[in-house]
Amino acid sequence: MTPRKAGTVWLKKHWNLRHNPFPSTGIARLGGSDPRENGLLYEPDVNADTLQEAIDKFVLGTAFSGLKFGYLWSTDGGHGGHGGSDARGFGKSVLMQHLTGILNTDFGCTAYAASGLDEEDAAEAPICGLLTSFDTAQIRSLNAALFSAVEYATDFRVNGDDLSLAQRLRAALVERVGSDDVATLVKVVADVHRSLRGRTLGPPDGKLIEALCSEDAWQAADYLDQVKPASRTRNGAVYLASFLLFASAAGMRHVLLCCDQLEDLASKTTARSKRDLEIERFRDIILETLPMADMLSVVVTMHPRAALTIGTAWDLADLPTFEITETNKHRTVVLPGLRSVEAATKLVETYLGAAVKHGADREPGDLAPFTKEAVAALFSRSSRKPRDVLRKANGLVEAASADNLDVIDEAAVDRYLDALGPDFEDGSVPGTAGGAASLDWSQG
Repeated sequence: MTPRKAGTVWLKKHWNLRHNPFPSTGIARLGGSDPRENGLLYEPDVNADTLQEAIDKFVLGTAFSGLKFGYLWSTDGGHGGHGGSDARGFGKSVLMQHLTGILNTDFGCTAYAASGLDEEDAAEAPICGLLTSFDTAQIRSLNAALFSAVEYATDFRVNGDDLSLAQRLRAALVERVGSDDVATLVKVVADVHRSLRGRTLGPPDGKLIEALCSEDAWQAADYLDQVKPASRTRNGAVYLASFLLFASAAGMRHVLLCCDQLEDLASKTTARSKRDLEIERFRDIILETLPMADMLSVVVTMHPRAALTIGTAWDLADLPTFEITETNKHRTVVLPGLRSVEAATKLVETYLGAAVKHGADREPGDLAPFTKEAVAALFSRSSRKPRDVLRKANGLVEAASADNLDVIDEAAVDRYLDALGPDFEDGSVPGTAGGAASLDWSQG
């Protein structure tokens, strides 16, 4: 009798995988180094129509319709009662990350083309994207979230050799000015500030602007790293305003700020007075001070629990409503669960393909070690949320590799999922921890 091999050995030697392809938590750690968790395995085709809807409403709305606030919703889209009232796990975080990535690659050209516009239209309204998030650990104020958005611009790279958004903007600025002299570039940015005629937050941060104009690709990131937490919390909007002046000098007409985890601002651990003050700052900073009021549009994540908690304060601050109604559909996008077996199959295939050993013989559409019937069974036993499908796929790989199965078929899926007992909310395995998205952009 052949002795049973350890699950990891079986996975690597028999299935030709480098590791378990699927995330154990399914909680996005944006900017992290593990592609299973950092959102970089986002597959647009899984919800292609929703991504296009986000481009049409948020990007084109910002550039041509004066949109100031957009809302990326998920609701309790559970299947068979397993959805979970908090409506997490639909992929809002990774969609936002993908959307900002599209914008920053060519300052909106690809996004405009996807909606049917041409190069002339794109030249009228160059746009870039920023990404930030609230969390219950450190980023519990709007100022701190805005500071994190500037860090995203200086730190985040899809791959280590890619340019950050700040570097791309500097290249555009150099091209517009016709010089790479730092003093000359700084003066151009200063001229943008002097041209402002409305209410501002005061003078910009000159050291940040100089660092952004520097030839040293890391000077701005290094400068921001030295900023103390108290200053981030008090002055984050000033750092963002300084960055926007730099972006404007580089030719940007619009900046789309995607703000994740708004529900953490609505957390029960946040005092009501604190929450109300931060919501008022959305109005005061984003809508009433320059250059934010001229350049910045904000897309925030929303779900029913967060809406219930902050709804009154949002209305009192006279911010654009986030209700999902026919009259409000121009600023709301509802992210659905997986609609079909085909969508689930595409999701599973993407993660499997990224884990295959280099040089292994694998045809497009190959789901090994899963069979097509196994993925269909996994889909039927899920809450339809991508997080739920991926978590359960992780557990199936662990169990089947430990048992040295050649393939994971429909019977194996039923057997292993039955062994877990009743599905828990969000389809998670007991003891799986939740959490907010990490914001260590430098690890991207």
